Amino acid sequence: MLLGGVLVAACALTSAAITLRAGTPAGAVAVRSDLPAGHVLDAGDLRPVTGAVDAGLIPASRAGSLVGRKLTVPVVAGALLTEKNVGESAAHPRPDQALIGAAVRPGQYAPGLAPGDRVAVTEIPGDAVTASAGGTRTRPQSVVAVVTEVRRPDQPQSPAVVTLLLPRSDAEKIAAPVAQGMFTLVQVSQGAR
Repeated sequence: MLLGGVLVAACALTSAAITLRAGTPAGAVAVRSDLPAGHVLDAGDLRPVTGAVDAGLIPASRAGSLVGRKLTVPVVAGALLTEKNVGESAAHPRPDQALIGAAVRPGQYAPGLAPGDRVAVTEIPGDAVTASAGGTRTRPQSVVAVVTEVRRPDQPQSPAVVTLLLPRSDAEKIAAPVAQGMFTLVQVSQGAR
C-alpha cells in the first residue's frame, strides 16, 4: 500500500508539472472583428491573446506572417486563427488598398525588416522633387505601409525587393519617389499612422 501511495503521488506531481508547462502563457492570434472569407488580413485585424496554444493555433509570435494573407473561411470576432483559416499571400489587395514593390538598398531599410512590420515610406528630398514652381521648398511625402514580403538579394550590393500594402491614395502619393529610388523605409510601431 505504501508503494502504491508513493506511485500515486509521483504520478500526481508529474501530471502537475506537465500541466503547468503546457499552461504557460504563450499566446495565440485572434481577430478583432467579424471578417468574411477572402478578406486580406492587415495588422489592425489581429490581436494577441494569452494562454496555452493548441497545436493547431497560430502562435502570437507569428502574427506578422499573417499580414497580407487571405482568410479561407469567414471568422467571427475573437476567433483564434489556425493555418487552415488562412491561405497564401493575397495576389490582389482590397479595392481601397494597393500593393507596391520597392527596390531597397542597404541603408534604405532596417536589416531585420520582415512581413508584418509597419514602415513609414519617406521621400528623400532632392532639389527637383522638393522645389515648387514658386521656388519654395515643399515637405517630403511620408506614408505608413505594412510589409507583406521581403525578397533579399543573393549579392550584397544588389537591392532587396520589399512589397508594401497601403491605402491606395497613399500609394499614389509615394509612387514617384519609390520608382526613382528617392525614399527610405523607417520601421515604426504598430500604432503609427
